[in-house]
Amino acid sequence: MKKLFGMIMERSLLFIIMVFAVSVFGIYTFLTIEQREIPETEVNLINVTTPWPGADKSDVESNITEIIEAEIFSVDGVDSVSSVSQDDVSVLTLEIANSVETKDVLNEVNNLLGGLSGDFPENAADPEVQSISNTFPILSYQFHAEERGELDEIRGDLERLEREVSQTEGISGVTVKGYTDQEYQINLDRDAMAEAQVNPNQILGEIETSLNPVILGQEEDDGNIIRLSFQDETPLSVLEQVRVGQDSTPLPDIAEIEEVTATPEDIVEYEGEPAISFTVFLSSGEDVPSVSEDVEAVMDEGISGLPDSIDVTTLSSERENVEDIFVGLYMSLAIALIAVIISASLGLSLFGSITVMTTVVLSVIIGLIPVPWFGVDLNQISVIGLIIALGILVDDSIVVNDNIERRFTLGDGRLDGVYNGVKEVAPSVIASTLAIVFTFSPLLLLSGANGDFIKALPSILITTMVVSTVLALTFVPAARYLLKRKKVPEHPGLIGKLFTKGSDFYADRVLPAIIRRPLTTFLTVLVIGVLSLGLIRFTPFEFFPEADRSEVTVDLIFAEDQTIDQTHEDANAVLDYMLDEMPHVEAVSLFTGTGLPNLFGASLDQAGANTAQIALQIDKEEISASETINQFEEPVREAFPEATIFMETIIQGPPAGAPITVELYESDLEQLNEQANSLQRTLEDEGALVTTNIGDLVPTINYSIDYDALEENAVSISQVKNELNMLSEGIPIQGIIVDGENRETTLKYSNDYSVEDVEIIKMTGEQPETFPLTDFVEETETESSKYIHHTNGDRMVELKVYADDEAAAEEKIEAFRGEMPETSEMIIGGETSDQTDFFVEISILFGIILVLVYLVIAIEFNSIVMPLIIVFSIFLAISGGIIGLFVTQTPISFLGVMGMVSLSGIVVRNAIVLLDFIEARRKSDAFDIHEAIYDSGRARFKPILLTTITSIIALTPVAFSGDVLFVPLAVTVIAGIAFSTILSMIATPSLYYLYYKVRYRNS
Repeated sequence: MKKLFGMIMERSLLFIIMVFAVSVFGIYTFLTIEQREIPETEVNLINVTTPWPGADKSDVESNITEIIEAEIFSVDGVDSVSSVSQDDVSVLTLEIANSVETKDVLNEVNNLLGGLSGDFPENAADPEVQSISNTFPILSYQFHAEERGELDEIRGDLERLEREVSQTEGISGVTVKGYTDQEYQINLDRDAMAEAQVNPNQILGEIETSLNPVILGQEEDDGNIIRLSFQDETPLSVLEQVRVGQDSTPLPDIAEIEEVTATPEDIVEYEGEPAISFTVFLSSGEDVPSVSEDVEAVMDEGISGLPDSIDVTTLSSERENVEDIFVGLYMSLAIALIAVIISASLGLSLFGSITVMTTVVLSVIIGLIPVPWFGVDLNQISVIGLIIALGILVDDSIVVNDNIERRFTLGDGRLDGVYNGVKEVAPSVIASTLAIVFTFSPLLLLSGANGDFIKALPSILITTMVVSTVLALTFVPAARYLLKRKKVPEHPGLIGKLFTKGSDFYADRVLPAIIRRPLTTFLTVLVIGVLSLGLIRFTPFEFFPEADRSEVTVDLIFAEDQTIDQTHEDANAVLDYMLDEMPHVEAVSLFTGTGLPNLFGASLDQAGANTAQIALQIDKEEISASETINQFEEPVREAFPEATIFMETIIQGPPAGAPITVELYESDLEQLNEQANSLQRTLEDEGALVTTNIGDLVPTINYSIDYDALEENAVSISQVKNELNMLSEGIPIQGIIVDGENRETTLKYSNDYSVEDVEIIKMTGEQPETFPLTDFVEETETESSKYIHHTNGDRMVELKVYADDEAAAEEKIEAFRGEMPETSEMIIGGETSDQTDFFVEISILFGIILVLVYLVIAIEFNSIVMPLIIVFSIFLAISGGIIGLFVTQTPISFLGVMGMVSLSGIVVRNAIVLLDFIEARRKSDAFDIHEAIYDSGRARFKPILLTTITSIIALTPVAFSGDVLFVPLAVTVIAGIAFSTILSMIATPSLYYLYYKVRYRNS
């Protein structure tokens, strides 16, 4: 082994050049890896949408939804299925297993639905299957003007701009909201129809035939092919020429062809002016800054050609957010790197500090090379991972370099010095690195959105630590062999004398005192650690903090039976009130209908004509987003009790749900809805705010058909349904193209007619027989929900509960569960439950981590007791982390917990190397047990203290950055390392000495 090592050392320069060459690939990875604000979370969903115009929700459920659900589970890879059946449409959402390719499932679902198409109602549309990707908005613009007409005039320009942006590489699509559409209604006059003796089917057939294109094809003339074409008039002119019935009655004589404004899906305003929202979505796995720049170039060119009366405001720019965040993070990374350099120079020689500094930088750069293979991009979490890595990467290099210098000081030659220096510490360095790898590897198994969110941290730390160890054992000795000076300074480093005095004091004064009373010393440390755990109850908790942003969104939910125009009017009333009460609001956008286009993390679960969202831009320097919500949400709710109102801001983490969710399952739909309404009333009586996925009951006119009367009079049910359709929404017919725009067209009876005015016409002989429609239809007024939800084929209603006293709300829910019949089932979940599940999962993973770390140390020391001594330092580190959070009153959070897990791998390194030194000296004949402990303490004091200082200084900029997401992580790691280092330097020798006295008491 020494011969091979010598051959490598003889080629040190070549080896160093090779390492620098490999680092070029790391630099390339850093410059080309995708950048985004937060990690990309994986979405494995497929939507199946089947329209059935005119159908009631119950018919949709039984004739479409249940048919698909009965077969869809035969598709491999489908984990779960949820569905909603409502009037006119069925929507199923399939959740796909993580291990399955979505495109394979997509193909299989399409094939399955193709075989089921014959089982669907004749007038139902073909199902549309669409994969839901994890795209998110990178740019959103508001085009606004004083008059709506001015926006209508630029619709063609915006549509061209939409096509150009959609074709930009890296863009998944564009969402435009706020257009005003025109449509045509052909309102039939039943009296005129009766006089002309025509029925709706005749009129519908003549219109469709007249609007259909003429297919002439081609003809041959003297061996030449001549194409035939037909020059038609405008569609409106064609409709005016339609004639129906035996007397060829012109359509205008029996119907009014009317151009009307279609009911909008969204009404958008910006600063009180009508607006068009234009939002651009990024494809999965794309780089935010570069794609944004390409889109902005296209948008700038398109906007420059718009009239001066059109104002354009950027509502959201992800590129600006990413750049602002990364400036701060890169600054922290640079400060951390400088801290490593300065810390190394405190206790190492000039050549030693240069070697350590270079090794750390190379470890980070080369460690980035495999990161994309983990599916990790450059985001806040990965950059913080690099900063943490800088603080702990230095440990390997310092340990190896310091031991090489120690061997030089003892008189070893050039080759012997680097060889013995590496050989003595290599086992402990490798073992400690394996401990870190095994600490962070289980975090890659963390499930769900939390796992996707944190995956970058363990990925970065694992790759950089492995590279750091390899370089510490190869690059450091090669550099020291190449740069070996004849004489090593007696006290290397800027404060080398201070480190020497500290080492002597620790070895000559502290350790003897510890060894004299090892049990008392250990118990004292144990009591301190145990007592510190009690500080948890006095430390604030916040799973994911709110971002320091200026956006506040307001969700508004009104009565289910409201029109979108009424909702827009009510939403403006709420907005006016808020502007009067909140002077720190700088700009506002109002989206009535389907709401914001996935901006600012806001979404509406059950969007429709009765919902709206307001986006507020506030002066956060005056009042923060969280303070705005705390101060104004309740007064707004009190001012508008008829609306359900939520104020939210951006959360720095995966999307959060309601604190408590309740899922009720019952096959009897009427009983299910009654249970949901009863539980909702119970919770609301206790002051809770409750929403459901079926919404409020809405006034409903129920038409029941008398089938006996139909049979008695030999009247077809289709005639009755067609007449009801003609009285309500009408029958859609072929669209009319005007100025290149396809406008929807509907054939219906004039609003002057009701059920009482309509007669069923039955052709019998020469004279038709007529029957009042009321002979076959009975009207009843009732209330019903608009939706029927299923989960895995079972009818379900979900309630979301927001309560100040969550414990009391859960008691009410549990009491309600006890009163439910056996046929019903209840499942309680929500954000609180999700957080509990996370802590259970992380506890299991932490247990696995401890076992893996224990096994590594047990193999290293060939002992089943020695690892317990080292693992005790993990307990001290967690205790220290809690003390740090308590003292600074920093909330215990998701990343705070991740910091505690990270400490498990970081702090064992010092204990491993210290005990390895003690064991090596104990086994030699030159030391007795006391001398072995003292001399090891003297040799390891400086490296331990140096790496601790480096880790703390590297994370200090993050701790003082004010970033609410990462401060808990930094505080936890800083306090944990400091506390563990101080107490483990006391506890570890005392525990080892107790172990020695028991293990070797007979020797």
